[in-house]
Amino acid sequence: METGLLSLFVGSLLASTLVPGGVEILLYHLHDSGEYTFVSLLAVATAGNTAGGTLTFLMGGWLQKGLSRLPWHRRMQRFFKLEDRALNRVRRWGIPALFFSWMPVVGDPLCLAAGYLRLPLVPCIAMIFFSKISRYWVLLWLFPNP
Repeated sequence: METGLLSLFVGSLLASTLVPGGVEILLYHLHDSGEYTFVSLLAVATAGNTAGGTLTFLMGGWLQKGLSRLPWHRRMQRFFKLEDRALNRVRRWGIPALFFSWMPVVGDPLCLAAGYLRLPLVPCIAMIFFSKISRYWVLLWLFPNP
């Protein structure tokens, strides 16, 4: 894999975890360079972002499993603010709430909450994938071909 696509994958993965940051500027730069096809950029960015969303989902499950064993579980749960909007939205809407996992700032807590609530892995990954590919499709489509 070339350096540009590897950077896009890693940047997309990190941007879709709880690490703040975005990869849009790199995506636009690679698209503007004309070295990469629409499909290759779409595939790599989506794969990295889906992997990051899945990792965040798994962290939510690990957090729930680990916290439930601690005597001060409720206090830690409030500390991580898992009782806030993301957790309540995922409780209310279930897997379809993950359609909004593409959104900056909002999407990562939704993935974490879904994992914390132990929603089924495969349907969650499918919804995360659909969300991420839709986002990158629109971002790339908005920019004309070089």
